[in-house]
Amino acid sequence: MKSREFPDNAYCKPPEEYLESSGSSHGRVVRFNYKTKDYFGDDDTVYNKYALVYLPDGYDENDNGKRYNVLYLIHGGACTPEWYLGGEGSQTVVTHLLNSMIRNKLIEPLIVCAVSWLNEYCEDAGRNCLNFRYELVNDIMPEFEKRYRTYAENTDEQGFVQSRKHRAFSGYSMGAVVTWNILGYCLDKFAYFIPMSGDCWELGTTAGGSSPDDTAAELAREIRKTGYSIDDLCVYAGCGDSDIAEPNLTPQIEAMKKLTDTFIYCNNFRDGNLYECICPGCGHDLKTAVHILYNGLPKMFG
Repeated sequence: MKSREFPDNAYCKPPEEYLESSGSSHGRVVRFNYKTKDYFGDDDTVYNKYALVYLPDGYDENDNGKRYNVLYLIHGGACTPEWYLGGEGSQTVVTHLLNSMIRNKLIEPLIVCAVSWLNEYCEDAGRNCLNFRYELVNDIMPEFEKRYRTYAENTDEQGFVQSRKHRAFSGYSMGAVVTWNILGYCLDKFAYFIPMSGDCWELGTTAGGSSPDDTAAELAREIRKTGYSIDDLCVYAGCGDSDIAEPNLTPQIEAMKKLTDTFIYCNNFRDGNLYECICPGCGHDLKTAVHILYNGLPKMFG
């Protein structure tokens, strides 16, 4: 992962034209349906769910020779995948951003799978976020990466492990809670993480702020269990400077900085694996997510 050049981590404001309609040359949004179940319930009831998928301009499902990086993207509370991608056939500020970044070669063409931690069998948002990884690994990824042309040559455990350097996970607010959980428990399948406007809840709600040292230590313990090294992951976290999540996220990042056997804070990922981006003039909203994605994605898929 350290064999290429990385842009510096410092915040840059996205150009306004990147957030506007990009004309006829753009990616498209489609719907992906799948089935899941309650992995902690008492029965095997099957539930129907969906994700929204961004496919970059020029994506050809019949082109067996072309492979794409993939970003799994998850929303915050009281939202759905539409918060990012609008719906089938839609164009949003997020798709405008992706179109522009690809066109201007800030990132390689990628597929985005906007997923949801909401479900029919549980109304506990915290539980859903911390348990989402089972749905992701067992139900979403095998079907999704079989249908779309990611770098997974086989959609089994080995295939996902071998292609982890072409896969990122990101989420906003409650979706950031999911992202930290995926970092701790699915590092064998993901190399890159962009938690936005949210802290890790492994030790309880907003524990990144109330128990930052213990939270950072818990994350480090889970990462060390995997056997992966400092050079095998990148975490580009972020929030707005007036974000309600900042008082919980920043203490956690400060605590993570102390654990230099697992996390190396850096201004460029050639020198480490952790950074916190504070977006000026941003709060707890879609604008912040857009600005963090603009800054984070080139560090992953540039």
